[in-house]
Amino acid sequence: MRKKIIATTAATLLLVTVCGCGSQQDPDSTTDKTPDVSAQQAKPQQQEAEKTAQSFVDEFNANSSTPITDVEKFTPDDSNGPYYRTEYRTGAFSTADALHGRLGQSSVDVLVYGAVLGYGENDMIRVYVDGPHDEINGAFPIMAKILDPSLSDQDIQSQMAKEYPSNNLIYAETHKLIESAHVDGDHAFLDAKIS
Repeated sequence: MRKKIIATTAATLLLVTVCGCGSQQDPDSTTDKTPDVSAQQAKPQQQEAEKTAQSFVDEFNANSSTPITDVEKFTPDDSNGPYYRTEYRTGAFSTADALHGRLGQSSVDVLVYGAVLGYGENDMIRVYVDGPHDEINGAFPIMAKILDPSLSDQDIQSQMAKEYPSNNLIYAETHKLIESAHVDGDHAFLDAKIS
């Protein structure tokens, strides 16, 4: 009888152990697989969404017969820097990704900005072009389309036809990302959210 009790107890313990181990493995294996799949799916989306000053220059150069050349990084909020503008003194430009370059006879500044003193994220892109009016007229439509692909060619041409600087693109029905834009003789300015 004693052997029967020991055998029954051993069989019961073995059965409980086998059943317990089986149920523990299923949730662990499911949990291990789920985060890996999510992490793999999230990484490509983040990489595609990242917009830098260099990616803007590259996209412009791929779409223009006159490329932006002599590109160099600069620190926008350095008041002694060669490309400083008064508006760069604000905290939104303190961690900006900024490039200066040449477009024919024009100068171009491209800034991805928005994080204030390291807080938040750089979620805006700004472009300045200073130079001959005909170069600006050639570059402005390409730049506007890069910053806001939803803009229609008609809305862009309408903006350029204005005699005085205006922000008509932000009122255009086709716009989604432009926050400010104007052409004023030998100066162009575009400011947009990063999609």
